[in-house]
Amino acid sequence: MAWTMDTLSLSVNAVSYTVAAEIPTTDDPFSGPIKNIAPWNFTVLAVVMFVVTSLSLTENFLVMFVTFKFKQLRQPLNYIIVNLAIADFLVSLTGGLISFLTNARGYFFLGRWACVLEGFAVTFFGRFRLLSWMCIVALWSLAVLSFERFFVICRPLGNIRLQAKHAILGLLFVWTFSFIWTFPPVLGWNRYTVSKIGTTCEPDW
Repeated sequence: MAWTMDTLSLSVNAVSYTVAAEIPTTDDPFSGPIKNIAPWNFTVLAVVMFVVTSLSLTENFLVMFVTFKFKQLRQPLNYIIVNLAIADFLVSLTGGLISFLTNARGYFFLGRWACVLEGFAVTFFGRFRLLSWMCIVALWSLAVLSFERFFVICRPLGNIRLQAKHAILGLLFVWTFSFIWTFPPVLGWNRYTVSKIGTTCEPDW
């Protein structure tokens, strides 16, 4: 937060006094870069986001393409793995691309609608940034995968294996549960807002 000096005139017993008043002003991340962060930091972040986003889009597309092409890979367990690839691909396509563009400019020049879009996308699909803190669909997909491995290896309910209907029901739960928890801020129950660095968006904690 920056401070500017302004003057305030007072009159006491017909004698005028001029005093300085401090008025706080804040940087607007939608109109320009945050002044206390050097521009080279955003350049580094833009390069990192370009590399990570490009690799993520390529690798996850290959997972989806290979699974679609070869029928022998369409096993119930692979449904969950493909689901992870879809979530990562979508977060790269939305959040990764937006983050690269805003860091390249040094501020969130795309406006509030894109901030809401990025905040929702990276929270709903999954967040792959260096400081990961939330990835709803990705985390719950891994949780479903962990439960499947637990039942197969430890066999608490006997010789039960993951079938297609089990995988589909698990993924329906993952996407529905994730949507319920991440969409309300879009409607105004809390909100998605610009993060401290001014080039990414997240839930307003």
